[in-house]
Amino acid sequence: MSESINSLLPKLDVFNFLEEQDYKVIEKYMFPHEYEEGSFVFKEGAHGGYMFFIVEGEVEVIKQFDNKKHTIAKLSKGRSVGEMSLIDGAPRSATVRAITNLKLIVLKREDFTRLNEEEPAIANKVLMGIATLLSLSLRETNDRFTEKLLSLC
Repeated sequence: MSESINSLLPKLDVFNFLEEQDYKVIEKYMFPHEYEEGSFVFKEGAHGGYMFFIVEGEVEVIKQFDNKKHTIAKLSKGRSVGEMSLIDGAPRSATVRAITNLKLIVLKREDFTRLNEEEPAIANKVLMGIATLLSLSLRETNDRFTEKLLSLC
């Protein structure tokens, strides 16, 4: 990855609550990672110990239902995946596969815990970003569910 993590963080929605000086601090708790097109970033039911931020590329989020796989979302640059896992450490609720070559920034749960112990004010800002994204996602899911339910009536 040619750009530094520090220069990429302002481009990611989850970090909207951070101030410029916070980027250098949080950068120490994260690392870059890449996946090739078609690779599974993680599979539904797998251990969930990290979240990632898409720097380049696109992923599909796949959910198993009625013995069929359904793509429930496609996400690209600037989006994040695995927020729930970062908070609760529970197994993955869906599968994520790289549609294209993928460049990510990864934040592991244990590194977030360390950030929270060493820099609680910055960790709180990250949590606010995560909470905002989860809230937005839940609202979108509620809207889709309501539309689907009303179409059945």
